[in-house]
Amino acid sequence: MGHMHTRNIWVLGGTGYIGSALVNHLARDPANRIHILIHRNVPYRFLERFNTITGSISTFDPYWFGRYPPDVLFHLARPAGSRGITRTWAASRGEKANRRLVNIMKGLDKPPVVVYVSGSLLYGPRPDHDPAVESSPLAPASFAAYYHQNEKPWLEAQQRNELDVRFARPGWITGPASWFEQFFWHPMMMNAKIPCYGNGHQLMSLIHLDDGAAMIQALSRSATRSQNLNIFVGKPITMRSFCEILSEITGLEIEHIDEPTIEKRMGKTVAQALTASIPMATLYPELQKEARVRFSSNRELLAHVIGLLKNK
Repeated sequence: MGHMHTRNIWVLGGTGYIGSALVNHLARDPANRIHILIHRNVPYRFLERFNTITGSISTFDPYWFGRYPPDVLFHLARPAGSRGITRTWAASRGEKANRRLVNIMKGLDKPPVVVYVSGSLLYGPRPDHDPAVESSPLAPASFAAYYHQNEKPWLEAQQRNELDVRFARPGWITGPASWFEQFFWHPMMMNAKIPCYGNGHQLMSLIHLDDGAAMIQALSRSATRSQNLNIFVGKPITMRSFCEILSEITGLEIEHIDEPTIEKRMGKTVAQALTASIPMATLYPELQKEARVRFSSNRELLAHVIGLLKNK
């Protein structure tokens, strides 16, 4: 019998919302030897199967890359900030840390494929008739103005062809946590109404959390050098249609919340994120299909996520 070809897979940000789903997906392949950079306060039981290195992207010892040379590095780590001034500080710190990491990657004997998980907010608002594709220019909106600063060193490395950097840009990744839980599920449980933010006409491109993880892995395996991929399924739907599906599933009525009210309750940055219309399309449908997504119907996707939240 032949030997199984193993790959050293590094995951930065592997305990977060998307990162933990990606790690679970990667772990299904016995050829993947998974190494995760972690902070101290993490669910260790979840990580027992994997090699873990404690630290941050700013400070951890590059010796570990020599010990376990990465074939693929998935980057989902970004410094957090809860208000404008702390987000600005975190973005500046993040850019410096990422520039350090780029230089470490360039110095390796065999630099890895780097998959940087970004987001659709980097494209900014788009007209309904002109969805964002992988080659569309970036015009960061809302939180993405801060995230963009973190990405700059990787964008530059990609543009200069210094490293094989591939950007995954997810739309609305829908799962039993993060934005869906905070902005929809919790208000639904508290007020017995479905919040419909803004005018309801803004377009959303959705994908289930687990299908998003599968698509991100497909980008690492089958894309060409420095290829990007938009992470979503199906055609964009309006916020109003999204809320109507939730209403059909739950039996709750819809409550419209205008942008000034959102801004007053949650701040300008959150209001921009919830009301931005960013329809997505792709230049690489064959790469998306390789992920073999489980939920191609928005109704099935949302029904599954609501079922998970009910049992949480």
